[in-house]
Amino acid sequence: MRSLLLILATVPLLFFVTTAGAQETDFRQAAREAMARFEYSKAIEILDRAMEGVSDEAELRDIALQKARCQKRILRYDSAAETLASVMTPGMMDVEVAGELADCHVQAGRLPDALALYNILSLQYPDNLYFAIQKASLLFKAGDYEGCADQGKAICSKDSIPSILSLVGACALKLGQVDTSLAYYRKSLRLNPLNPNTVTSISNILLGKKDYDGIISMSKAFLEEVPDNLPVGQVLGVAYYLKEDQDNAYEVFKWLRKEGDESYGTMYYSGLNALALNRFKVAIECFGNAWQIDSTDAKLAANYAVALSKDNIKNQIAAEKKFLEALRLTDPDPALMYKIHNGLADFYYSASDVNKALPHYEKAFEYGPQDKGLLVSIGYCHRMRKEYKTALKYYERYLKEGKEGSKNWYFVKQEINYINGELHMEE
Repeated sequence: MRSLLLILATVPLLFFVTTAGAQETDFRQAAREAMARFEYSKAIEILDRAMEGVSDEAELRDIALQKARCQKRILRYDSAAETLASVMTPGMMDVEVAGELADCHVQAGRLPDALALYNILSLQYPDNLYFAIQKASLLFKAGDYEGCADQGKAICSKDSIPSILSLVGACALKLGQVDTSLAYYRKSLRLNPLNPNTVTSISNILLGKKDYDGIISMSKAFLEEVPDNLPVGQVLGVAYYLKEDQDNAYEVFKWLRKEGDESYGTMYYSGLNALALNRFKVAIECFGNAWQIDSTDAKLAANYAVALSKDNIKNQIAAEKKFLEALRLTDPDPALMYKIHNGLADFYYSASDVNKALPHYEKAFEYGPQDKGLLVSIGYCHRMRKEYKTALKYYERYLKEGKEGSKNWYFVKQEINYINGELHMEE
């Protein structure tokens, strides 16, 4: 009889435990099913209802972690951070909760908060590679390039990761340590030779060193393995152009355009390359495409104008307009101002308007006094205006400063004889 009473007394308790266990299983299963269908808002509702009847701290923590991860999936990072903060115990570091919270701060753009958390986690778990990598990345974003470089080097001393080697290279470049930067980028490329970003980063450094052969060799090797990579193709074309290997540059830029590369850089350098080869129609087309992308670049306007002025007489009005537009757009950059004024002067001179050409030749010489041939052009304009004494002054100056034995030098000698004859007649 006593055993029967004990069994009867135990039945309600077993029913409660079984029911509670079933309820727990039910909400977890329902939440998992909602998440499997990517219905994260529904999963959050289920988890919220489950939390209302839970007092156990460990269980509340587990549910909060699930809820926060669902909130992060639908970009509710602030809400996820609040959920995680609600189950953190002051003075204690729960690595899983803290890691999720740090990621929330990163995703929400709260970099100082994220960096502070990852710094604490890195100190407590110095062998945790993930925390170290996150800290290095945040130090770079925060502009602490020395700290980032130190952190990156510490990581690489344990595990050579190509992206971290590149990160150290980027830090060194920011700190003006060009050779160190190049060394780390090269280490990264050796481990991951098919990373186009690393090839581009190395190329940018080599451009500064004018090591065009180094860029060409590296880019060609990369393109043999990844022949359809247009950004590396752009680097190769620019290197050929700057090396003044215009024929090879032309083939590369032609391939880029054929592959549908309509970027500003490709169009601009294609135009410069075509202009150097006197392929004016190609240059005009490429500069025109670049102009559609950016109509505020004075250098583009100046080169576009040169191409138009060299092509045919039908483009002369358009050429004049572009030269004047370049003049309006440019800052007082001596090299560019020289090119614009020299182009305008040649344009007006070819139209037999020495009165308009002369002031631009004079301006061009102000900005580019190294071009002694301008002395001849200025002198000739004055001669055509019958200002013989002024013309003679410029011619004689050219004989002193110009290249003896050149075509200009012989031309000036003939001009001086002509002017002296005219001056003698005037007497």
